[in-house]
Amino acid sequence: MAKRRFQPADIYRLKTASAPDLSPDGRRLAFSLAEIDQDKDRALSSIRVAPLDASSEPRRFTEDPADSSPRWSPDGRWLAYLSVTDENPRHAHVRLAPLDGGAPLRLGDLPGPITQFTWSPDSKRLAVACRVGVPDPEKLSAAERNAARVPRGLAARLDGVGWYEGRVHLFLVDVGDGSSTQLTRGEYDHSDPAFSPDGTHLAFVSDRHPRRDDRQFRSDVWIIPTGGGRPRRLTGGHGRAGSPVFSPDGTLLCFAGTLTDAWDADEHAFVVPADGSGPPEQIAPDTDRPVYTAAQTPPVAWTGAREITMLIADRGSVALHRARIGQAASREIVGGDIQIDGFSARAGRSEIVFTASWPDRPSEVYRTNRVGDQPVPVTSINADLIAEVELSPVSRHTITRPDGTEVEYFTIAPPGNSRGRLPLHLDIHGGPHGTWPFVRRSAIHQSLAAAGYLVLLPNPRGSCGYGQEFTAACTHDWGGEDCADILACCDDLVERGVADSSRMFVAGYSYGGFMTSWLVGHTDRFRAATAGAAVIDERSMALTTDVPGFVLFNMGGTPWEQPDEYDKRSPLHYLPNVTTPVLVLHMEGDIRVPIGQGEELYAGLSLLGKKAELLRYPGGFHVSMTPSQLADYATRVIAWNHQHDARRRKRVRPTRH
Repeated sequence: MAKRRFQPADIYRLKTASAPDLSPDGRRLAFSLAEIDQDKDRALSSIRVAPLDASSEPRRFTEDPADSSPRWSPDGRWLAYLSVTDENPRHAHVRLAPLDGGAPLRLGDLPGPITQFTWSPDSKRLAVACRVGVPDPEKLSAAERNAARVPRGLAARLDGVGWYEGRVHLFLVDVGDGSSTQLTRGEYDHSDPAFSPDGTHLAFVSDRHPRRDDRQFRSDVWIIPTGGGRPRRLTGGHGRAGSPVFSPDGTLLCFAGTLTDAWDADEHAFVVPADGSGPPEQIAPDTDRPVYTAAQTPPVAWTGAREITMLIADRGSVALHRARIGQAASREIVGGDIQIDGFSARAGRSEIVFTASWPDRPSEVYRTNRVGDQPVPVTSINADLIAEVELSPVSRHTITRPDGTEVEYFTIAPPGNSRGRLPLHLDIHGGPHGTWPFVRRSAIHQSLAAAGYLVLLPNPRGSCGYGQEFTAACTHDWGGEDCADILACCDDLVERGVADSSRMFVAGYSYGGFMTSWLVGHTDRFRAATAGAAVIDERSMALTTDVPGFVLFNMGGTPWEQPDEYDKRSPLHYLPNVTTPVLVLHMEGDIRVPIGQGEELYAGLSLLGKKAELLRYPGGFHVSMTPSQLADYATRVIAWNHQHDARRRKRVRPTRH
């Protein structure tokens, strides 16, 4: 039977594997499987366990609606995971499942929700990160619930989290009796705990700067004795650090991050002596590609006494690399057209498991080894969808700009053999230091291609994965050469006879929404535009976002120090020039780009007599939508394009009688 084209409703059928963990004996793996419940309009996650040789289907290991982050105990007796129940959705806790049989047990009774955990080497304790000092809303009086909020600083809220309450501290929890000991104290937050091989110390990440409550994404690596004592800082107080992990002999700590406060710095892997005797040193300094820190697992792991395996973002892909301490460059062991979003490897073992996808290959679990043998699928969670639906392949293209800069872009064409020039849908990624493809938006792009559009995904200056110089190339130049790069990609497709210059459409989200709004204020070549979570006014953005430092860095100072730059880089300033119909989309719960930005865009266009529509999605965060909202987003973008495609309207014009 012939396959049908992808539809927005197929979003509900996509399944996602994440957070893989290889068992200590290398024979099994555990992972989290997310499946969409259309009635509840959310993804439900459970833990699955599968044999590494794929000799049988993965077995469902848990039953709760939100189980995640499975981790085997080092002795192989337990599988621990985070669990959230419908009865108490604000209070995540750790459950222990005995592998010799028996029901999972809730571990301990901690004073708040748990965000992370890690096993001790002897399997007798867990170190957990627990938010404490958060009042239970059920126990507050009406007056207390309605009391004024006093933010503790500019960093008192974070997109994807909301308002910060309390502090995240580290606890040690005894596996035998569930008793706990608080290890850190004070008005600080802590994350990413990691035991030393002998269990005597715990590494973690924290920002203890005096102005920590006024800045985001700044942190250091610290170490503290597990028996108690004062923590000691191992990094220099600048930049950000994450996912520290001890070397097998305990003498070194590897972490991912930066050593600078620059917002456009690529993240890399570093090692630092665990005794604090020296500064951090970059691993594989000649590999001019960033470590992929958005993974669902730590992006770095020790696989030998002096060997690191890590995730590297490279030209739209996320690859797996090996590096040896002291060597100048890393070596790719899994790469090509793939985006790996989590992996698990153990020192002394050759096996590596990972979860990965690509826009035309939905999420699955794979296995390989340190040598880099061809990856072998362990799961087939999306096989039913693939058997029924045709997914359009992705193509890479490169152009050279007049200054010699190479710019890469991707295209997704309609299924089948298309004749003649195609209508072009340009989609601009966020960031600006994001990159295409972005598999979380692949369903939108597949829906557009299935609707007959050639989807163009450019990676202009500022995109990550092309080297530090390229990443930083758009800083202080939003709407400059990055804009020219994007238009040059459009021109290339027109000149090659692939795209129809009279049927071009543009969309983007976040920085992509900024660029969409910027483009329609500077050119009339697009028939219609969709601006999602658009940054429209740099001045009000700086004063309302949860990351004001990011705006100040890109604008070169505060709105009072650089007033002309804020005006120059704000699409709001150019709205009188707009002739393109604009669909404005925004999440009401967005904290990163508050909905006031979308409201300014819509109100400005409307007051100027321009054609615009506004869509407000309730709840959510900046990049957090429910499944129905994502499906609706794709449907509305297609409908908006269709509505303003003169040739399509002419074809469907009703016959007069």
